[in-house]
Amino acid sequence: MNSEDLSPPSTQFTFHRIHGSRIRLSNNSKTATRLEAAKFYDNGVVYSALPLSGHAKFVVQAQELAEGWSGSFKIGVILISPEVFKDGFQPPRYSPAMPHSWVWSSLSLHVGQDLKISYGSVNLEDLKKGDKLGMEITREGTLQFLVNDRSQGAAAANVYATDKLVYGFVDHYGQAITSTIAEAFVNPFSLQHLCKRKILTGLTNNMAKLEQYLPGPLIAFLADT
Repeated sequence: MNSEDLSPPSTQFTFHRIHGSRIRLSNNSKTATRLEAAKFYDNGVVYSALPLSGHAKFVVQAQELAEGWSGSFKIGVILISPEVFKDGFQPPRYSPAMPHSWVWSSLSLHVGQDLKISYGSVNLEDLKKGDKLGMEITREGTLQFLVNDRSQGAAAANVYATDKLVYGFVDHYGQAITSTIAEAFVNPFSLQHLCKRKILTGLTNNMAKLEQYLPGPLIAFLADT
């Protein structure tokens, strides 16, 4: 039996209960609105309620935008749980100042604090009401961003490579006021896969030396990726 046959069923999710200070959730936490949008342009960050794992998709539909500000939706993933912001600093917006992240903003992809590259065929500042914006991660950890169900190309590889939890986020910045979840699910890894990844993470630098001491069935298990 293939290890993926033992994967848990797909699970849908909403926005996380922890969010930016000007966000109001409604519609059973499936709609996010940035309050006082005429006066303030930031503090509109929302997160996926679940960590992204296995095959995951997180798509929102723009419901309300406003003129008068520069900038619009930003979207990305972070290797930080929203829970760490519960009693402390909540990022007012996502930018290159945020480490451990991949952030698509306008026509640029920001990777952590150091790298900025051109990305996508769509400028996020041109999104209109009804447009869909999202992300999808394959079981292999390849991240791509989507606009109206069209892939904008691979944005990152191996986002599951560390032991850190992976969360998606949407930043209602500038012109972006309201969005509603259009599709959001995780089809998580099987327990067998997670065990294998944990073992391989610990043995990466020592596998060749340790193979002579490992039992044959374990070597075969680790090799069956």
